[in-house]
Amino acid sequence: MTKTKIAVVGCGHLGTIHARLLAAREDVDLVAVVDASPEAAQRVAAAHGCEACAGAEELVGRVEAAVVATPTGLHAGVSLPLLAAGIDLLVEKPIASTVEDARAIVTTARRHGRVVAVGHVERFNPAWRLAVERVGRPLSIEAARLAPFTFRSMDVGVVHDLMIHDIDLVLSLDPGRLQQVEAHGLAATGGHEDAVKARLVFSSGLVADLTASRISPVLRRTISIWSANALAAVDFNAKSVEVIGASPAVEAGRFVAAAVPPADRPALKETFFRDVLPLETLAVPEANAIACEHDDFLAAMRTGRAPLVSASAGAAALEIANQVIDCLACTRFGAVQEPPATITHPAASPRPLPPLPRRKTG
Repeated sequence: MTKTKIAVVGCGHLGTIHARLLAAREDVDLVAVVDASPEAAQRVAAAHGCEACAGAEELVGRVEAAVVATPTGLHAGVSLPLLAAGIDLLVEKPIASTVEDARAIVTTARRHGRVVAVGHVERFNPAWRLAVERVGRPLSIEAARLAPFTFRSMDVGVVHDLMIHDIDLVLSLDPGRLQQVEAHGLAATGGHEDAVKARLVFSSGLVADLTASRISPVLRRTISIWSANALAAVDFNAKSVEVIGASPAVEAGRFVAAAVPPADRPALKETFFRDVLPLETLAVPEANAIACEHDDFLAAMRTGRAPLVSASAGAAALEIANQVIDCLACTRFGAVQEPPATITHPAASPRPLPPLPRRKTG
């Protein structure tokens, strides 16, 4: 078997996971890991019997592919020279920190005929795939992605860190052009936004309500999808999918709740989610989503097909994430509110705290 020679650039949390999974593959030769910190590079290299390098330029001529898992602001600076040198890339999400850098990665990959996949790993989650297959074309999506503060990814806010996962999932459903964005957030840790609620309205009529927080005491990753055919509730942490469908009577419009005789209602309440709106819990197969991401990337390299999450898809998710940030009304959490203005009408209310200045996102 001819093994694909590959490297991992960035030996932080995700880079360490990528290196471990790639080193265990029989079809891959993990040649090197790269990090500006010699200690980090040596630690990961020693664990997997590969070389530790200080710069990505050392990979040219030695590998066919690389995983870019550096801080987001470094993605373009690392990716563009590697693409020009003929190296295919799996770039962690978000693809870049600015839309201009994302577009540069897209155009450079096309110019040099290289494969670029983007690490929107939830696309490979079997729970998501099962839900989408059962629901059909969605009318509404509600997602919540909450996590405790980890001191990772502090170079970006929660929109780029967490919410962009759900933005990518929404875009994968081909919802049409984004027509309206509304977003409100909190900044609590002295840097970027830490909690955001956003509403996205698309030309297809799809409305997506997204919540992301990295200052939550509980870990939660859920998404619900409504369509004309079914309601699906996905719990990514529990790896569970529940789907509510319509019975033949409901499909045909024959079921009218008000017409059910009062004497029959107690029994029907007990069987409602069997006989009227059948509830099904789907069996979600076990899978490592990052390993599946590697499968897809390597298959795209070897066959010439596009990866499931292309550079263009990554750039599209980033563009909408940046639109969310650009319209974000962000409040400093814990800031002292101004005293209420003089009330001249019963409906009058105190003046709100002015929003933090919006960040330019390119």
